[in-house]
Formats: sequence, C-alpha cells, structure tokens
Amino acid sequence: MGTDPAHDPMTRTARDGTVVHLRPVRGDDGPRIEELFASSSADTIFNRFLAPLARLEGERLRALTHPEPGTECALAACIDVDGRERMAGVGRFRRVSAEIAEIAIVVGDPWQRHGVGRMLLRQLTLMARDLDLQWFDSTIDPSNLRLLRFVEACGFKGTLKYDGGLLHMRTNIAALFPVELRDPIEDHPRP
Repeated sequence: MGTDPAHDPMTRTARDGTVVHLRPVRGDDGPRIEELFASSSADTIFNRFLAPLARLEGERLRALTHPEPGTECALAACIDVDGRERMAGVGRFRRVSAEIAEIAIVVGDPWQRHGVGRMLLRQLTLMARDLDLQWFDSTIDPSNLRLLRFVEACGFKGTLKYDGGLLHMRTNIAALFPVELRDPIEDHPRP
C-alpha cells in the first residue's frame, strides 16, 4: 500500500497502531472478501447476513465485489500483513430512495474492537452526506448487543422497530459524527 497515513485522507490508524487504508471495493476483491469471511466467526457472519452461511460464492460474491454504480457505495478497510493486502472489514450502503440508504458493515473477528467499524461508518457517513442522503436503514438481530452499543456510541438518533424477530433501525445521518465534533479515534497518536 505504501501510503503515508499523515497525508492520505483515506488512511487511518487503528487503536493498536495498525495502519488501515480505506478504499473502494473492486471487482478483483473476491479472494480478499472470501479471506475476510473465513476470518469471521459464525456469529459475525450471521450478524452481517442474518443467515448462517458456510461460504460466499457465485452471485452473492459477485454482488459484494461489484457495487451497482449510482446506487451503491462499498468500502474496504485494508491492512498490510507480511507485505500482502488483507481486508479487515467492509462497509457499504445502497440507496433505496432519494433520502434513504440501507447500510451494512462487517469487521473480521481478528480486527474487531480496534476502531475499524467506526472508521468505515464515519467514511460512509461522509459519503452519504455528499449524496444528500438523510437516513441509514439497517436490519439487526436484537441479540447483537455489541452493534447496538456501537451505534449508540457513534451518535445514533432515530427509530428502532421490532418486527418479525428483527430490529429495523433508521438512523439520522446528520447525527452521526457531528461535523463540529472531532472523532476521538482521530486523536489517537500515529506510530
């Protein structure tokens, strides 16, 4: 990757000092997404897809690596491991109306609780604001308490509705990472 984190707006530093580069998901990312999937527990996979999956393949993998132009934005959070790029997480949103986009983020188990999900959410929030989106919609397993605590810490303002065994959350994009406030992760010293 070779990017200087101090001068690249898409490069961040995780809580443990690991340099994380955010970039658009590409068509050739299939092997990296499969590797991310393999690094994730059954709980992480279920919480992302709301279904138990043994592997990603075919049309599902193609859809994850080929965001629909004009409708979807997909970002990979990549790290360098022994000179090879690996995905630590992926975040995406899909516009479903003029003001609303569905959002989903997954972080592989080895990189959870290092700030990677927050980095992805923050960047997706900035991108959504640039597109004049007002709301993020997401569907959540109500037992996913870590995610519910995470969105609350990021400034969740919106509605939660329970239906069919799932929580449907609508989040006001303007309330996430208020522009006038600095994200505390940005104050973390860089190595």
